[in-house]
Amino acid sequence: MTALADQLLVYELALARRDGSGFPGGLADLIADDFEEFGASGRRWDRAAVLALLERTPTSDVTIGAFTTTPLTEQVILVTFRTASLSAGNPPRYAWRSSLWVRRDGRWRLRFHQATPTTTEEAGLAAD
Repeated sequence: MTALADQLLVYELALARRDGSGFPGGLADLIADDFEEFGASGRRWDRAAVLALLERTPTSDVTIGAFTTTPLTEQVILVTFRTASLSAGNPPRYAWRSSLWVRRDGRWRLRFHQATPTTTEEAGLAAD
């Protein structure tokens, strides 16, 4: 992986795990003002709704696989990956995810995210 891919993986893991402890401004600094998301639930989220969720939801045990980055321009990167979310007493939840990261004011910020639920078998189709 490139240094930029490594950096974006760290950002995606922090967001997925709801853990902003490694960032001076917390997770809010990673999310663009014009952010939007189509969640695995089918719900559409904006920046304010996602920040409220991140503040009230405890950290989560999430793993990421099949992580790829595709530069669309020098200022826009498409990231795709799959996640497995684990919580005590519940079966794992799997999703394919895509994010658009944009470079603004010298910093990478998440502009768009989409999650699509999948099954264990489907999650294993992509090569790591």
